[in-house]
Amino acid sequence: MLLTGRYELLRRIGAGGMATVWEARDTVLDRPVAVKVVDLAVADDPALGERLRREAVTAASIAHPDVVTVHDVGVADGVAYVVMTLVEGRDLAAVLQQDGPLPVAEGLRIGARVAGALAAVHAAGVVHRDVKPANVLLHGSDVTLVDFGIASVDTAQAALTAAGTVIGTAHAMSPEQARGESATPASDVYGLGCLLTAALTGAPPFEAGSAVAVLQRHLGDEPPSLRARRADVPEAVDRLVRSMLAKDPAARPTAADAGHLLAAVAQGPD
Repeated sequence: MLLTGRYELLRRIGAGGMATVWEARDTVLDRPVAVKVVDLAVADDPALGERLRREAVTAASIAHPDVVTVHDVGVADGVAYVVMTLVEGRDLAAVLQQDGPLPVAEGLRIGARVAGALAAVHAAGVVHRDVKPANVLLHGSDVTLVDFGIASVDTAQAALTAAGTVIGTAHAMSPEQARGESATPASDVYGLGCLLTAALTGAPPFEAGSAVAVLQRHLGDEPPSLRARRADVPEAVDRLVRSMLAKDPAARPTAADAGHLLAAVAQGPD
């Protein structure tokens, strides 16, 4: 399948309710790329295509080694599409499922890198909206945050609907998003707190039998102590993650502040 006469869609590598991510080839520049394709008819939102275009244009201005690069965006043949660098490697969700919790130092290193990426995204005026292990790609010692901004396609309309919200997204959704409110940078920090909990303990902060039940726990339950689950987690990290999981967005640290603390603890004493 050839999109806009330029992008040859080769293999489906991810899918959500309204969007599909393809491994593709840019036939003009003869290079591999990833293309996220959003079916605007399924989305049933006349303004979605333009909103995606604006967000992708803003995202394309972000120059950070841990943020996937956006190359092109457009609307054609009833779909919106965003073309990004194709990043090889395993996503953090697959790593945790196959290998279990990360060594503490490695979890802190990855968390600090994701926090730094989020800080750059937020500085550009973009909100990720879906910070979770599946959206963090690991390749060698590198860490890449993917699917930011345009992640809203599969999350904004899905909150609190059992059929629409997948468990993986519900595990990382902030209380304000669960209430159907707009995501903010503080929502991304909450998602990073959920990611760190999963990376260091092997399980998200809250689990239940359905997406709706998980979201209800985000709304009402106190965040768990990482040290209660894993004794070798540093006390400073336990305190940080619990602050990141605060119900009140204003009580959470910024991504930049969280990243600095994680990096400092990961480096250990001088």
